[in-house]
Amino acid sequence: MSLKIKLIPEIKILLISSVISLSLILIAIISEPLLLSICVFLSVFVIAGPQFWIRYKKFVEFKEMESKFPAFLRDLIESIRAGMPFHQAIITTSKLNYGTLSKEIKKMSQQISWGMSLDKVLDQFAERVKRSKRLDTAIKIIRESYISGGSVVSVLESVADSTTILEDSDKEKRSLLSQYTVLMYAISLIFIVIVVVINNLLIPVFEMSAGGGEYVTLVNPCESCSGVGCNICSLFESTTRHLFSTIDTSLDPLSVRGHYLSLFFFTCLIQGACSGLIAGQISENSLVAGLKHSLILVAIVLGTFFLLVGFGVM
Repeated sequence: MSLKIKLIPEIKILLISSVISLSLILIAIISEPLLLSICVFLSVFVIAGPQFWIRYKKFVEFKEMESKFPAFLRDLIESIRAGMPFHQAIITTSKLNYGTLSKEIKKMSQQISWGMSLDKVLDQFAERVKRSKRLDTAIKIIRESYISGGSVVSVLESVADSTTILEDSDKEKRSLLSQYTVLMYAISLIFIVIVVVINNLLIPVFEMSAGGGEYVTLVNPCESCSGVGCNICSLFESTTRHLFSTIDTSLDPLSVRGHYLSLFFFTCLIQGACSGLIAGQISENSLVAGLKHSLILVAIVLGTFFLLVGFGVM
């Protein structure tokens, strides 16, 4: 039952995102078909964005739970040593603040006060936090120790020490790998510089004298597109027309400059988003953790291209 309750907000957000996406596509079809490609592109972000955000928020919550869990175990140990039974110690510690972990501890306290057996309470707790292997394993060890009648205090101490060591190891790992996160940012910025160089130096080179006064001129490949390629060309044209032309009114969306400007823009956008995800995987061993880096890099790409087009560099 608790699993269904957790899924309700996610389903609601997904439905709302889907409705907004379909509305964008229908508006584009009815009002201006040229906007269809860019609306489809935006719809992907409208649907995927909130889902990534939900997963990232849960990732942060579980990370906070893992960091607060050793303090919770040590407070339990102190209460048990003071003469309280295990279940009463949980009720007592539920009054303390452990961040996002407090919600789960209070839920355990309520279940105990309703007369639920402690082993079942611990079992359900492990089920609720099973996304974190560290918490799931620790709680199952504590539960087995309680059922078998072993020394709960010594097990709690061992689990608390082990969890603390793992948490310190994670912090040290993030500190050591932070240089690679900075490297991913540097790669994204260098990529933008390379794109600017290509746009300003290499593309003009393609317009050269072929002898006899004739010129080999670089043309817009979208002038002779077909099939799926036309959808991509429509996306490029819509982006230039409705995004960059508002900054540089002299920019022609159908020109060679307009086409390659959009091509380079989306290339940098994809490269930045992927670099952010890789930075999260490297530093925190999670692609979801890289979402914040992706958003920052995407914002950098948007701001940089607006400035470059505004100053006539691109």
